[in-house]
Amino acid sequence: MPAVELSLSPTSPGLDAPTLVELCVVAESLGYRSAWAAEVAGPGAFALLGAVADRTTSLDLGVAVVAATTRSPAMLGMEAATVSQLLGGRTFWLGIGSSSRFILDSWHGAPFDPALGRVREAVAATQALLGGAREFHGEHVRVSRFALTSVPAGPVRVAVGALGPGMLAVAGAVGDGVCLNLMPPGLVPRQRAAVLAGAAAAGRVLPDHFRIMARLHAVPTDDLSAGREMVRSGFGPYFGQPVYNRFLAWMGYPEEAAAIAAAFAAGDRDGVDKAMHDGIVDAVALVGRIGRIRERLDEYAAAGLDIAALNVIAPSAGEVADTLKALRPL
Repeated sequence: MPAVELSLSPTSPGLDAPTLVELCVVAESLGYRSAWAAEVAGPGAFALLGAVADRTTSLDLGVAVVAATTRSPAMLGMEAATVSQLLGGRTFWLGIGSSSRFILDSWHGAPFDPALGRVREAVAATQALLGGAREFHGEHVRVSRFALTSVPAGPVRVAVGALGPGMLAVAGAVGDGVCLNLMPPGLVPRQRAAVLAGAAAAGRVLPDHFRIMARLHAVPTDDLSAGREMVRSGFGPYFGQPVYNRFLAWMGYPEEAAAIAAAFAAGDRDGVDKAMHDGIVDAVALVGRIGRIRERLDEYAAAGLDIAALNVIAPSAGEVADTLKALRPL
């Protein structure tokens, strides 16, 4: 069975930035290979990873993911180069995705549509600027007379945050990798096929460094019912958003996706929870005892996932650290 690179996603709910940095130090001591920060409404990904870079010596770092429209390609290039310099030659992965219409409209006042075009151009422009370009003129992204004066100290790979076939094709066309989320192991081969189709349509052969990574949400618990409820509470609203709702239908749950969308639009949180049944929860998250979580990680490895970044959902930093120790790479 192929091995999956086991990594940490330092995003456990309720933990502040200094605590997340310490967990990355612990993860490095346990043999984890990399750490991937998400960015929603918690710590800013680049500041957090800059602190992690300063406290570690072997971890590669990544962002999975930031929105294409909340920072310009120039700013993304500056942020990536800064973290790269702090890494001192280690690899930095910059994941760029579309986010959601709600987050962009309500939180940032930033454009969402057309998601595919904006992400594609943001990735291409950021890659170009990191490579020394001064100009990028696309339909949605334009940069003129910019020069990155502080360049990366090591490899910077620009990946695409993707769920369904459209954005997966963008990853194949322009990305150095793809960042997945909330998918069952059985979907990974279909997602890989969509990436390869996008590469073929663009006349591209994927580079050797191309990686398929995913943030995997792990709830270590003896109480399956309580653990599943934590997943519903945290991720049920995701599937009420159009992007994730379409993804849930493509995943194989069209009736449940329709029920979640209707309940979410009506403000019926109980209806969302009911439609997100145990089968969906168990498909998209790792809930249960450590042995069961290990079995699920093996399933992802067999499905072709290259990097599994664990977002451990637990009541305390100590319990997150204990879980990381129990799941440490063999």
